[in-house]
Amino acid sequence: MSTVIDTAVIIDILRGLPAAVDYLEGLEDVPACSEITRVEVTGGLRSAERVPTERLFQQLRWVAVDEPIARRAGELGRRWWTSHPGISSPDLVIAATAEQLGAGLATSNVKHFPMFKRLQPPY
Repeated sequence: MSTVIDTAVIIDILRGLPAAVDYLEGLEDVPACSEITRVEVTGGLRSAERVPTERLFQQLRWVAVDEPIARRAGELGRRWWTSHPGISSPDLVIAATAEQLGAGLATSNVKHFPMFKRLQPPY
């Protein structure tokens, strides 16, 4: 099964967290990321972080936020925002991306993804 990696995991990898780096290196398939993750990561990027970030980005398969993903993210928001107000719009887009691809989701922010039953952090 393919995997969508969320922003928290990408940040852990960029920070050099050994468990996150080991997780990425242990994946058999090229992991996917939503373009919304690129927005979140590059929004806080410092100049010195640009090269290692781009190097990591080149190892990933990027998925555009198209109409079906955007619509599904909206549906997920209607379903989950009342009971889980901490879920952000980017979280919804990432969840919809994983659903659209029929992929698993790798996140350390499990509480932001209640739509995935039995979701566990990857490390």
